[in-house]
Amino acid sequence: MNKLGVIGNKISYSLSPDIHKLFAEQFGIEVDYQIYDLDEDPNLFIKKFFKDGGVGLNVTKPFKEIVAESFSTNSSINCLYANGTKGTSTDGEGLINDLNSKNINIDKKNILIFGLGGAAKSIIESCADQAKVYVASRTKDTVDNVLNTYPNCSPYDGSKIDLIISCATSLDESSLNFLKEVNLSADSHVYDINYSNPTNKQIRDLALVSESNIYSGIGMLVEQAAASFFLWFGKRPNTKMVKDALNERL
Repeated sequence: MNKLGVIGNKISYSLSPDIHKLFAEQFGIEVDYQIYDLDEDPNLFIKKFFKDGGVGLNVTKPFKEIVAESFSTNSSINCLYANGTKGTSTDGEGLINDLNSKNINIDKKNILIFGLGGAAKSIIESCADQAKVYVASRTKDTVDNVLNTYPNCSPYDGSKIDLIISCATSLDESSLNFLKEVNLSADSHVYDINYSNPTNKQIRDLALVSESNIYSGIGMLVEQAAASFFLWFGKRPNTKMVKDALNERL
């Protein structure tokens, strides 16, 4: 039995156990994927998890950047592998793969990333070589810190945006008002990386673009999980089957 899991705080809603069970069934691999809801230092838990025979561990809010610090990286980490000796983020790869599955091409397009936490950093790294990336957040300091780390990004200046990627875990009135003012075209897209989150309805209710061009983060969740699964087992799951199964449930 291969011991897997996800660490975070207040994450009882996580679909990751279901996703990895479906992946494992495709290859006849036995997995025990558990949710670990932590209030403690995640790094202490991580050491014990792998010492006790853990194979792979996902990391989610609010620990992505905390764990990244122990690996001396400016980005974030959502996947630990190789007996816990290696860490990376599959968030950006997961988003790009899901956009591709939806036939959304970001090459030479204008993207606005709103909300600049751990997942946003991985997404910036994956998008910045293909697209013009603008960033925005509730606070100027947060934007300035990201611009210092990723100088190929720009603060949002009112340019027409082809794709909004909302990485904010909550949206207050000022955030919603900001999104309303973003310069969009009739064929722009809006992607909320959250799932089972109040932000999904808030963004749909804004009606910034046609409803068919608004997406939640279910697809990204499945795709980033598939990238983690590959790092753990060297096998690439069929993600469409899993997305279809989850969309039928939600």
